[in-house]
Amino acid sequence: MIISIPIIISLSVLLVLALLTPLFSPFFRKVEEEEVSVEDKDLPPVSIVIAEHDCSYYLERTLPRYLSQDYSAGFQVIVVIDQGDTKSEDYLKLMSEQHPHLYYTKLPDSSRYVSRKKLGLTLGMRAAKNEWILIADITCRPSNNDWLHNVARHAEVGKNLVIALTPYEDDAPKYYRFEQLRTALYHLRSAQHGTAFSTNQSVLMLRRSEFFDQKGFYGNLEYARAEFDFLVNKFAKEGKTAIAIEPEARIEQYEPTEEEWTLRRMCSIDALKSMKRAAGFKSKYKTDLWLIHLFNILTLIAAATGGLFMLQSPFVAASGTYPEIQNILKTLNVTQYDGFALTSGAVLLWLINIIERCCIYSGPLEYFDSSLSSISAVIMEWGISLRNAILRIKYIFTDKTVFITHKL
Repeated sequence: MIISIPIIISLSVLLVLALLTPLFSPFFRKVEEEEVSVEDKDLPPVSIVIAEHDCSYYLERTLPRYLSQDYSAGFQVIVVIDQGDTKSEDYLKLMSEQHPHLYYTKLPDSSRYVSRKKLGLTLGMRAAKNEWILIADITCRPSNNDWLHNVARHAEVGKNLVIALTPYEDDAPKYYRFEQLRTALYHLRSAQHGTAFSTNQSVLMLRRSEFFDQKGFYGNLEYARAEFDFLVNKFAKEGKTAIAIEPEARIEQYEPTEEEWTLRRMCSIDALKSMKRAAGFKSKYKTDLWLIHLFNILTLIAAATGGLFMLQSPFVAASGTYPEIQNILKTLNVTQYDGFALTSGAVLLWLINIIERCCIYSGPLEYFDSSLSSISAVIMEWGISLRNAILRIKYIFTDKTVFITHKL
């Protein structure tokens, strides 16, 4: 039985979409380890700055890992705590007696109109004695004593930023890890093949002189969070951002609570409005997702339409069911064979699309997060737009003073 021309055209369109849409995925765009030429004798001394706010629990778990780094060029660790945080201060006093390269300072209570996190980082960087500064969230913990060495060796001449990966610990929900990785691939590629746009990671190296010459966080001081996002967006220059993505340079980030995860995502949404080069990022991100949805919707429509065509089968016709639909299908001059071809073809192409995505995703997932399977990544990716829509609704109905420091 010959299949009608409209069915052949429909399946041809689906075939093109099935094969091409996976190629627009961020997992298809290569992000590779960068070769570095910095030898151990040329490593720069580094100041690690951590601004801690009501997180003494994390401080006691992570600080020893920073202090125990094996780094031949020399480093210091500067911790900024809140005035009156006696628990953290007592702990830091004890640790500073044992580690002379540890320093700490206090953030005054009077800072109302500036993000306390950004002011804390600024105070820490002002106290730093080295040109290269590494800032990190208190919730991040180095996994080995060579971590600083593996990050700092990317601080080459001609570079002004180094972005390191901070994946969530294995106990974190798979969706958190997948979404963070998927978004990171956009940022890492822009850094490796042009001008970095932003980062959703929590470790960043930058030059102290450049930070103060360009007035640090000036231009986004009113935003309570998104400090790493703004720093990359403000200081990134074409070809001058290095990425430290090798396993030895990664640092583990503790699992956030659902509230912390949601707040950080909403802060990023709010900050995106004031960031340079945002249009390019948003267009790529949305195009990739909508191509996935377009293919899935067209495939579902094709399969359902084919099912209607099959209502012309002799058995259905003899039963006298769906007479109105059968009359319409006879008018369109389609047969049950057309319906079978359209439905089975749509299902087959949908499976081909999934298999192609799994093949594309398997390599990056094995490199960045081997605990995530490619099929689970494909399934989670289908739900990103829905989750983003829910998050956007929450953001719309959230009091916007949550995201700014000017609350009077």
